[in-house]
Amino acid sequence: MTSRQFLILCFLGAMFGASFLYMRVAAPAVGPWVVAFVRVGLAAVLLAVVVRRAGLTAVGRDWRPLLLLGAVNTALPFGMYAFAEQTIPASLAAILNALTPAAMAVAGAAWLAQPLTPTKLLGIGLGVAGVATVVGMGPITLDGPTLVAIAACLVAVTGYAIGFTFARRRLPHLDPLTITFGQLLGAAVVLAPGAVLTLPTAAPGLDVVLALAALATFSTAIAWPLLFRLIAAIGPTVSSTVTFLAPAFGITWGALILGEPVGPSLLVGAALILVSVALIAGIRPRGSARIQAVVDSVWTTLPGTVTKLESRG
Repeated sequence: MTSRQFLILCFLGAMFGASFLYMRVAAPAVGPWVVAFVRVGLAAVLLAVVVRRAGLTAVGRDWRPLLLLGAVNTALPFGMYAFAEQTIPASLAAILNALTPAAMAVAGAAWLAQPLTPTKLLGIGLGVAGVATVVGMGPITLDGPTLVAIAACLVAVTGYAIGFTFARRRLPHLDPLTITFGQLLGAAVVLAPGAVLTLPTAAPGLDVVLALAALATFSTAIAWPLLFRLIAAIGPTVSSTVTFLAPAFGITWGALILGEPVGPSLLVGAALILVSVALIAGIRPRGSARIQAVVDSVWTTLPGTVTKLESRG
């Protein structure tokens, strides 16, 4: 990963981190399916302005895989997260979203022959720990609605893992802008019936309108073409580490815009997240060979050590 690609990854973390705040504002007011439909529909209109005729032709030619990609990688996750954030905090949704690289690594190993190395597994573990530290997740009452919301987030994670891997395998000939535009159109088709059936009876407030506009523009129309560009350049597993950065940026946006306090957990969690990104992305600073040797040694000897301890007990 180059320094430019790393900066793009951080930018995407900022945009996707803000998306959880936008959905938390809009979903309780207008419903999850309206939120998801407005997000993809408005973003598709914005991208239609910049997609050239060749891109429109490509969408018409590959409409079947793009429709499937839009259903699995866009309509399903967007709808599930908006549905979940009617019940659970945005921070918890962000934590669950951080499981995407784990699901992506499994999908990459199954379909793209990308091995699950000990370093990647360690990076995934540190990333999840960092996300939990950043958001400072408190006690959660695991009642029925909460469990359903958590399950919805896990469905969304699975959709991302399948969708990104599918795009890498089936649509490598399309440029990122065309893929984004095509999948947004496909998602709009899938989401339209649910949005029509659940239209709110009252007009939304200005805060909801602004949240939807920002969600469609910055977190979708601008961010997703960049994400697909990264997927083409560095692969789906490494690109999915943006889900580790998004919660940290979400807390930062809250502090800057809403005046929410920033505690030491942000600094500690951010450090863990950056280390996790470096491990999964394959960034190798000086001395990394020694760290790699230690990780491999622990990974090799740990099962035997545990077995000996159990036999002694």
